[in-house]
Amino acid sequence: MTEKELIKACQNNQREAQFELVRQFAPRLLTVCRRYVPNGLTPEDTLQDAFIQIFSHLDQFDVEKGTLWGWLCRITINSALKKHRLIGRWHLDRSGIEEMGDLSQFDQEMNRLEVDEIVGLIQILPDGQREVFNLVAIEGYSHEECGEMLGMATGTSRAYLSRARLQLQQSIIQLEMTRI
Repeated sequence: MTEKELIKACQNNQREAQFELVRQFAPRLLTVCRRYVPNGLTPEDTLQDAFIQIFSHLDQFDVEKGTLWGWLCRITINSALKKHRLIGRWHLDRSGIEEMGDLSQFDQEMNRLEVDEIVGLIQILPDGQREVFNLVAIEGYSHEECGEMLGMATGTSRAYLSRARLQLQQSIIQLEMTRI
């Protein structure tokens, strides 16, 4: 079954097609949820919320405007971000921003780690930093788009990304020191 046929069948409330959509995309979308879910909430709950939105609005998906994966991912990210809006906003901690120093070795250090270690380090970032890091560094959104999605100023988004990169760099160094 092609993607178009799958979408059409899901829009016609065919249970087998809906199950197939979940089977095909749930594992990857759960990974997205794990990157965005706020502390104290479960990624599975966020994924469930996302699929409720997906099936409620599947008639709005337009194959001419983008890929199914991109649309599903956007809904999933928005479901996770909605959780943050329910539990509160972030507050920018400006301490240490000026002392960040050179982050040029950051990418080289990231290349030495296993994927699970990287995901673990990202998950221990403070909520706002984690969200900005995921949206900008991983998903490729601009700081303007990120700020709009998270309800923060563009400058705050930039500061959070810098802070996240610094904290990740420090965590990587600590991790490497324990291996020596």
